[in-house]
Amino acid sequence: MTLMDSEKPLILGHRGFRGRLENTLPAFRRALRYADGIEFDVRLTGDGKLIVHHDDSFQANGSRYRLRALTLRELRKLHPLGKLVPTVEEVLRSFPEVLLNVDVKEIDAVDGITKLLERHKATENTVFSSENPAIVRAILTECPECRVGLSIVGYSSIPRIPLLRGMTSVHVPIDAVSYIGYQPLVVLLRTLRRRGLRVYIWNYRMDERVWIPRLLHLVDVVISDNPARLRKSFYAEGVVSRGDSYVGTR
Repeated sequence: MTLMDSEKPLILGHRGFRGRLENTLPAFRRALRYADGIEFDVRLTGDGKLIVHHDDSFQANGSRYRLRALTLRELRKLHPLGKLVPTVEEVLRSFPEVLLNVDVKEIDAVDGITKLLERHKATENTVFSSENPAIVRAILTECPECRVGLSIVGYSSIPRIPLLRGMTSVHVPIDAVSYIGYQPLVVLLRTLRRRGLRVYIWNYRMDERVWIPRLLHLVDVVISDNPARLRKSFYAEGVVSRGDSYVGTR
């Protein structure tokens, strides 16, 4: 399977499974029991290692530590998850040929992550994304053949979409319903797809159980906090194609 050949919306595990072990190999293994692939975040340590971690810092022992101030060895010694914090290399070796959404958090990581994915021959099954338009442009420059998308993180992200030539997807939070409204969100998703962009939806603070069934027929990929629940509950026959008209009929 590739990123382009599924009739149903694909399921990617959001950081594997959201929760205490998110962005770790155990979370990715659990997700892949139900999901078609995984989404994860990429940052750099102080010694230049590409690691999987959402925030640029972490709290431990009453102190806050910045990733860029630590070597990988120091990070694993201090971090609450210890050695469970994986490098991207470890993820690629553990899950070859898996569908990936690589969320690049730092522009300094662009050169290394694109070359690493190329070395592992994983670009065909990967989409890169970032909330930072400069990072999106940098990835497109570094790897013109790569699939790259912009992650919307607020209303101000939306006007940037037409300015990013060459990207293939837009990654829209379910939370957008809270600041643009449900019907405008539906119009946005339909407009993006008409323009040939693939639509990924993801979640920040909303309830997937309420919103994913309503939006499923309008998207290409769901980045789910709980792939097990999504696979078992919302992929019943009819929900994908009929959307709102189907919700609540069973």
